[in-house]
Amino acid sequence: ASIRAASTLYLLDPNPKLPGFFTIMVHLVVHLATEAKLGGPVCYRYMYFVERYLSVLKSYVRNKAHPEGCLAEAYLADECITFCSRYLEGFETKHNQPTRNDDNDESVACSDDECTPYLFPHVGKPLGKPRSYVIRGLTKMQAHRYVLFNCPDVNPYLRTHADEIRRTYRQGRITPKIIERIQNEKFHEWFRAHIMDLERKNGICSVKNDHRWLARGPIGPAKRYRAFNTRGFRFRPKHLDGVTQNSGVVLSAKTSSYTKSSDTNPILGDLTYYGRVIDIIELNYSGQFSVVLFKCEWVDVVSGKGVKKDKYGYTLVNFSHLIHTGEKVEHEPFIFPNQADQVYYVDDPMNPEWSVVRKNKPRDIYDIGEDEWAGDIEIEPFHVSHLGGMSSNANNYKQWVRTDVEGTTVDVDNNALNNEG
Repeated sequence: ASIRAASTLYLLDPNPKLPGFFTIMVHLVVHLATEAKLGGPVCYRYMYFVERYLSVLKSYVRNKAHPEGCLAEAYLADECITFCSRYLEGFETKHNQPTRNDDNDESVACSDDECTPYLFPHVGKPLGKPRSYVIRGLTKMQAHRYVLFNCPDVNPYLRTHADEIRRTYRQGRITPKIIERIQNEKFHEWFRAHIMDLERKNGICSVKNDHRWLARGPIGPAKRYRAFNTRGFRFRPKHLDGVTQNSGVVLSAKTSSYTKSSDTNPILGDLTYYGRVIDIIELNYSGQFSVVLFKCEWVDVVSGKGVKKDKYGYTLVNFSHLIHTGEKVEHEPFIFPNQADQVYYVDDPMNPEWSVVRKNKPRDIYDIGEDEWAGDIEIEPFHVSHLGGMSSNANNYKQWVRTDVEGTTVDVDNNALNNEG
């Protein structure tokens, strides 16, 4: 094979200029086939790990006059440090390095279960030093309303409020659309007054502490972060995007939609929203617990002006058409970090205003699929062999009898029996 390769190379270049002609590519063509034939698969002959370790040993030598002593002392020091590092807590070593997008927030780690509120457990780790952010007006109401509407413990209060609205409008015709609009505008105020009324009538113990703090709403200035790690993703606001994008977000949610403006009966269905994170804030509820929210700008996926699919099946979005910008009371620009998946947008050269959506994969989280076949496998019970017949008589003499196999007849020497007698 190498002779034919050399002949072919000679036909391509009859006058090779040696040794410059013999590059690595020519070497592979001429000798790779023969090398594989003589040595077998290259994976069994790799020397990369040996060369890397030789480089480590070379770095141990500081005094070239005594290389053996340098190697011995440095190797012993490395072994001692490695052994001791396994028993140290709170220190980052090569054995306990966190993942790149580590979402384990050590600042809230606590062995007591009371440290973590059950309503909004910690779902990620903020990065960088927080900055104080005065949140007020419509933005504060929208953020607090989103927290209330997405808290499972508040659902009974939402139903109670809806029943009161129906009783108030019993003279006229009340529709789900009107109830939704009234709750968007008034529920946070009604919830605060309702909790205070329950405390006054039934006592403070009749209301859970978390419900009381939640009804009071966020207090003081909020915190603003530059980045947030959650579920293997790292999110940053849009204004911090540079060479890489960390602001793209996608959310699948159940949404009440109407076929037209005069329609009164909403249709509940799953809808995928595409947007970008523009702010990361943390609300403080009476100093007892906090809630992190992403404020996003969303493309118009309701009317179809901001999203479309091309003939190849790719999703394209247009950020010239936005919804839920936060300018109106009913807008919802906020989401929880654990609701967001990360995407990035690639500009379409054929359509300057449109960008192609590409899904991002989380780091250090792997999709192993669902083991649907595991339920169909019939697991055989583990066979345990019993050594039956072990009995104990009154004199504590243990007798071992094999009952699981057929007995064997053995001829006994009569002289041996007479000697024992």
